[in-house]
Amino acid sequence: MRTPSQFFDLLKEKTGSDYKTAKQLKLSSGAIAQIRSRELMSDETAIKIADYLGLDRAELLIAAAMARSDGETKEAWTAAARRMGIAASVLLSAKILTPSISGAIVCILC
Repeated sequence: MRTPSQFFDLLKEKTGSDYKTAKQLKLSSGAIAQIRSRELMSDETAIKIADYLGLDRAELLIAAAMARSDGETKEAWTAAARRMGIAASVLLSAKILTPSISGAIVCILC
C-alpha cells in the first residue's frame, strides 16, 4: 500500500507539479504540503485522487485510514486490505516482505 505522499508523487508525475495537482483537485498548495509532511489526508481527498488517477477508491481510502490509525485500528485496516488482496503491497511498503537472494519475496517475520 502506498503512503499518501506516494500517491501525490504519482499525481505530480501526471500533472507536472504539486501546484497543478492542487488546482486539479481543488486544494490549496498548503494543503498538499501538509499532506506530504504529515502523511495524512481526508477521505474526500483520497476519493479525488483515486478518481483522478483511475485507481480503486477503496485502495486510497484504506491508505488514508491506515495513515491516520495506529494500534488495533491499524491492524484492522491491514486485515481489510489483506482481504481485498492488497496485502503484499502493504507489507512491501512496511518493509515486512523483502526479496530473497533467489529473487522470491519472503516475510522477514517468518
